[in-house]
Amino acid sequence: MVAFLIAGVILGVLARVLRHGPDDPAPLLTVLVGVVGAVIGGVGMNLVLSDPWSGLTAWSFTAACLLPFVLLGLLQGGVGRRA
Repeated sequence: MVAFLIAGVILGVLARVLRHGPDDPAPLLTVLVGVVGAVIGGVGMNLVLSDPWSGLTAWSFTAACLLPFVLLGLLQGGVGRRA
């Protein structure tokens, strides 16, 4: 679980650094979405494969790295924003 939290923080900061513009969401929101996505992705993959709190596996870490980028992409793209 700690690995998922750390991965989420790193991916949130990385996404913020790589894609920064004037209309981007707040930095704290970007990091928070990264952390939430990593935890949901990692625990969700563990739930699919075995016990949800079993620990870090290659599949759960991969999911914990991919889901935050999907969520951050949706956040950056403005999904749900009204024009």
